[in-house]
Amino acid sequence: MTNLKALDKIAAIVRGADTDRHDFAPQSAGLEAIFSGLAYHSSDDQELLAFGMRIYDGLYSWAKHLYKKKHTEAGPVEKMLLEIYNKYLQDNKGKKAPVWAKELKEMIQDQMDTNMSLSLQQVSDELEINPAYLSREFSKYFDNLSFGDYIRKIRIEKAMLLMETTKYSLTEIAYLTGFSDQSHFNRIFKKQTGENPSAYRKKALKGKEDTNS
Repeated sequence: MTNLKALDKIAAIVRGADTDRHDFAPQSAGLEAIFSGLAYHSSDDQELLAFGMRIYDGLYSWAKHLYKKKHTEAGPVEKMLLEIYNKYLQDNKGKKAPVWAKELKEMIQDQMDTNMSLSLQQVSDELEINPAYLSREFSKYFDNLSFGDYIRKIRIEKAMLLMETTKYSLTEIAYLTGFSDQSHFNRIFKKQTGENPSAYRKKALKGKEDTNS
């Protein structure tokens, strides 16, 4: 049976990709990049149609069953992207990054922070509440924080959990929690907690060792 809510989500993504309005849905940029890349490498309309149908099948399954699943749960796609990113870092130390590497970095970022970059417009659409009203009333019910500050707080809390429970590097954690790079992550983390991520991780791990000893 067709799920109308899933179709509504897909419609926003496709509309954003077709009109270059990526504010409609964070997934729009990724969809546009995928189809632009496919069209660049193939002029066979039937082949493109077959690829497109598979992609839309996957998008529908995501919208119906998986859209609430966080990328930080480290499924196979996330692990593959981290491997690509780390291989890029290892192979290009000391080299000036080419244009394609910057574009790849942006594509990886789009994929990884899909569920960590909710916009006020998306939330208001989902809840069917006027965005101006939601913005004005938000802080009353969410720790006296604005929408943007609250989302940053959630990102930092997720990063803290990953530092305490995984072996991901700080660079990987920065990407998995929606920050543009580790420098950005370090700056926001220190602003929110008063200490650098590396210092926090050392203290957290030491506390865990003391507890287990």
